[in-house]
Amino acid sequence: MIVIDDGKMCDICGMQTAIILCDGCGKPLCKECRHFDLWSYGCGHIDPKVFCLTCLNDIEINPWGGKRL
Repeated sequence: MIVIDDGKMCDICGMQTAIILCDGCGKPLCKECRHFDLWSYGCGHIDPKVFCLTCLNDIEINPWGGKRL
């Protein structure tokens, strides 16, 4: 996750200040438009990820939580 504090507006809603970048496409996201997921690697290792809704649901970007069409 890449946290930002540069005053950019959210690329999704355009209404609020962005606080984080999407781990899929890199768009700045506000707290309302971000979606969290957890990726597990091996025994006891978990990385938090944050996505826009499009990347969250894309199986090619988010293999642990994306949807197959």
